[in-house]
Amino acid sequence: MNPMRTYLLILFTFSTVGLSLNSESISETNQKAIDAFYQKNWSQAETWFKESLKKNPNDPYANYNLACVYTILLSQCEELAEEQDIFRLLKKAVTYKKTYKGLMLKDKDLSLLRNTFRFNEIAGLSPKELFTNIFWYGPSPGAYGPISEIKFNVNGTFELSLVEFRESDGALEKPKYKGNYVWVSEKVIQLEFQKLPPAFPNQTKKRQARWKEDTLEIDGFDYHFVDSPDRCSA
Repeated sequence: MNPMRTYLLILFTFSTVGLSLNSESISETNQKAIDAFYQKNWSQAETWFKESLKKNPNDPYANYNLACVYTILLSQCEELAEEQDIFRLLKKAVTYKKTYKGLMLKDKDLSLLRNTFRFNEIAGLSPKELFTNIFWYGPSPGAYGPISEIKFNVNGTFELSLVEFRESDGALEKPKYKGNYVWVSEKVIQLEFQKLPPAFPNQTKKRQARWKEDTLEIDGFDYHFVDSPDRCSA
């Protein structure tokens, strides 16, 4: 056989194999749903994905992408579904298609929920990986959002941000306070602040924190932290 023809045959064979491995056949209703999705016609996309799930409730493609639709709408404060509904869809999706676990961690359509406990649990992260993926928020009593936010990093550091109003002119400020932490047990963390807010009555820099799923309690704070802010209250 001509060497050039042999090369082309091998190239064609590998190209065909690659195409079949990377392609994902989807149903007609899923195709209609995804067409509507790309046109940002969310209501139509929802209708078609739900139609797919009527035929096959375990369809991972429809479950996953309907979760994306609802997350996008939730980010716009259009609450057609609650977070728990979205998590149920994602859980079913990854149950029947394991590769969605990795996809959901980088999918921009799901970014609103990426730093919550349940989201990272469904993605299969270990407890310590999960903990450092969460953003923890204090209460949101008004239009300025959470009064505090704390993030723990994998390198053993953390940063607390507070919402404060300057006494001189009432301007909004968001000072940051850093520190280090170590694990005492799987659910207990020892924190040490470099510096504490002057207004804190107790200036003890070393404090224990306890977490259980989507709730975090830190000694010296008269409220607990949760993994999701009250986004649409204002």
